[in-house]
Amino acid sequence: MEFKKNPELIEKPDHAHYPVCRGRLDEIEEISRKTFFYTLGTNGVLALFSLLQVPMHLVGWVPLLFTMQDTSAFNMGAGFSFFQLLMCLIIAGISLLGCTKHKIFTAIMFFLYALTFVCSLIARLTGFDFITVIIGIGGMYNSLGALKGYSDYKQLRNTEGFPIFSTVLADHDDMKKYSPNGYNKKHFDKLLREKALRERNIAPHQADSSYPVPNLTQPQSADTKDIGGMPSLNVTRPARNTSVEQKFIPKAHKELFFSDSTLKLK
Repeated sequence: MEFKKNPELIEKPDHAHYPVCRGRLDEIEEISRKTFFYTLGTNGVLALFSLLQVPMHLVGWVPLLFTMQDTSAFNMGAGFSFFQLLMCLIIAGISLLGCTKHKIFTAIMFFLYALTFVCSLIARLTGFDFITVIIGIGGMYNSLGALKGYSDYKQLRNTEGFPIFSTVLADHDDMKKYSPNGYNKKHFDKLLREKALRERNIAPHQADSSYPVPNLTQPQSADTKDIGGMPSLNVTRPARNTSVEQKFIPKAHKELFFSDSTLKLK
């Protein structure tokens, strides 16, 4: 099945399409995850009714084909209960496949929930049909956009950068083109040395080929090729200002020392 391509996901030069494609891919994956977890929850409810031998829409359609008796609540037999439980597992498996690269299964779940909703309104099985009506509405809401997501996912699979769409990895691959052997240690040391020389404003032709790679964690001196000398400190004592001391002289005579007490303690 061919779908119309999404113009926002078309490849652009310099990997400019990566952010949009990454965001759209995350949206598609989120739809599949929401549908899967919602299906697990609703199938748990349907499995409970299966144990109670109550026929329910969607999971009870196939077992009803092999049952000759009329539908009734709490009295469909152990065989019917087993096969309806099996259908719950199968439908949960279909939603799980939608979380993989097969996004068509999420689109199938949308149609199954829509069919559940319509059939629950038209055909009456038991008095619990209102539960499947609610399940159908919730399923359509959670899997809404699955069909469009499937078409966009097919386009993304044929787009450059899939499935990561990482600009960091793209820049890494572009840089590897400048080295025939990739990022080996000799080539990496050369790049590190050139970067250190640029940061120290040292021209490549001024540096000796035997000049070691500087330690980037320490400041370097271009003249001495070391960490440089410590600047001299000014340790001269500042001149004292007597006007400041006058502010702390008491106006009246006060004791400026501790005197001995005349009290004698036994």
